[in-house]
Amino acid sequence: MNGKVARLGHVGIAVADLDRSTTFYTEVLGMRLTEIFRYGESEVGHGVAVLAGAFVRGAADTIHHRLSIFTFRDAAEVPRARTLGLHHIAFELDTSDDLVQLHRRFVELKVPIVNSRIGGPGNQPRFYGLDPDGNLLEFYWNIDRIGWDGMARPYPPIQEIELENFDFDAYELERERMASAAQAARTATEQAKS
Repeated sequence: MNGKVARLGHVGIAVADLDRSTTFYTEVLGMRLTEIFRYGESEVGHGVAVLAGAFVRGAADTIHHRLSIFTFRDAAEVPRARTLGLHHIAFELDTSDDLVQLHRRFVELKVPIVNSRIGGPGNQPRFYGLDPDGNLLEFYWNIDRIGWDGMARPYPPIQEIELENFDFDAYELERERMASAAQAARTATEQAKS
């Protein structure tokens, strides 16, 4: 059967205080902070409920993140939003074909699909669906890795995609082009300083 989940990728949790939780996971548990983002009050990114997030990885890990930590807008403004606890569980697939095959299986079996996206932290092609109890699940392929400089590569804003017709090859080429341009800009800045 194609479209099998290869491994558990990361877990997303909702917390009351982003800075306090980020400090716990980095200073107490020794994980490494990849990046933090904060949306403005009127900006929408990771769905309408998310206000801010931190992405952390293991101390020796090059995967963009193993844990996503989110804070939410006022729950009264976002009906049915979970304000604390599990936000989502993410599963990694080995190939883009596996991702598309699993998406097709969700469609065929009428398993609820929330959306399909690219961009944002980790910059991986992905889709979100619901398990039988309504838990949010993310399925992705090729999450970004942290390079020799320890920094996240640039990425486009989060955007919806049609997974079935998505051009994975063109996306990978653009992702590498953006990374090369960012590295050239950093090198130029460093040379200008010296």
